[in-house]
Amino acid sequence: MLTSANIFLRKLNRSDADFILAIENDPENWKVSGTVEPFTKGEIADFVTQPQDLYEQQQVRYVICLSSDEKPIGTIDLFEFNASNKIVGVGILIADLSARKKGFATEALGLISEYCRNELNVVTIFCNIFKDNMLSIRLFEKNGFQFIEERELFEKPVNYYELKL
Repeated sequence: MLTSANIFLRKLNRSDADFILAIENDPENWKVSGTVEPFTKGEIADFVTQPQDLYEQQQVRYVICLSSDEKPIGTIDLFEFNASNKIVGVGILIADLSARKKGFATEALGLISEYCRNELNVVTIFCNIFKDNMLSIRLFEKNGFQFIEERELFEKPVNYYELKL
């Protein structure tokens, strides 16, 4: 578990099934995930109970929880992990609308960046942000990510950013 003043990050567990189902089946989130149809409760139950091993699956999802009451408010994912090239992608979602614009995403990004540097020996973290997602662009730029180039993701243009650790 990764902890800071106001939040902690933990791996998925069985009790997260309904929370993850709501996130994954929210059509607002589909544009950034590439999802085209809803997941079943069984598919999500399988997902939250499968082993979360970054080295085997090259991806892992953490739940962002408030320290005060352990309430889950979002997720942060590491993906496309390449240990030999020391690079990993990051994606973040504060799903609880009442928890947005309170600094929790910045804290989560800081925690995961430190984890990548100190535990995974990663030297580059990258992210893809849709050009119209100004809140995410500000979040990542504020946290030291540098715009590298425009790319295409799910047949849409995105800004590709990197953070050198």
